[in-house]
Amino acid sequence: MTTPNSAKLPSSVARLLRAALLGGLCLAGTAARAEVPVNGANYSDAAVEAVESLMRVERKSGLPRLSDKVDGKIIEDAWNEAAILGTPPYGANDLQQLLRIVQRQSRLLQAYTLYAPNRGKPDIARNAAEYQDEISRSQAFLIKAAAASLEAIADFMSQLPPDAKTEARLQGVRQMRLGLQEIVSGMALGLRSPALSEANQILLAKALSDSAPRIIAGLSPEDRNALVANLKAAQPALKPAAQKPIADVIAAAGSAPCEDLCAVK
Repeated sequence: MTTPNSAKLPSSVARLLRAALLGGLCLAGTAARAEVPVNGANYSDAAVEAVESLMRVERKSGLPRLSDKVDGKIIEDAWNEAAILGTPPYGANDLQQLLRIVQRQSRLLQAYTLYAPNRGKPDIARNAAEYQDEISRSQAFLIKAAAASLEAIADFMSQLPPDAKTEARLQGVRQMRLGLQEIVSGMALGLRSPALSEANQILLAKALSDSAPRIIAGLSPEDRNALVANLKAAQPALKPAAQKPIADVIAAAGSAPCEDLCAVK
């Protein structure tokens, strides 16, 4: 079985980490009030590591499942929003923790998506169907973490004096925004999957709708268009209960003003 730590991080997440370094995100001295719990990233690290420990135990039934009475409680803890993400609004002081949370949570999502028993080739389509409950929960959490990160980046940018907005820092911000956009759009596109249950469709649609104001405010016009295109492509496959939240996201993306982080070119 491919172990979690052996997998390569998705390109969008790797881009976020490189961009954070490129942008010189030293946040010491900013006045923003952090809303991510003080130990939110540490909690996420420990909770994901607990799930990865379960994954390293060879079992005939594959990866640990939410439906298991014992394993399910351990997995659920990796998506404990109150302990990991806290409550909005998110500010500049939250950014480093949020990017760390996105990185670790992406690793957990990838472990389910790219699961390959006996070190074989991953069957991504089979995994998407077999582990859709775990994958959907992970995606919904990542949507919220990405939205929080975009809000924190916007606050970081708002606090920079004009002479601190160097090209290197702006390039880092652009790359972070792109990486987060790729995470969100990829999950939006996944709504088209015919194997996705109605409950999981609704879960993802609601996560996108609930996070829409933060996501849309942080995306460039081009990235907004990409998100809308992916959502429109998914609409024919959506069950009625998932239609309205997605229609709301599309409408919001088309009407929101392009200010602050959106306007960074």
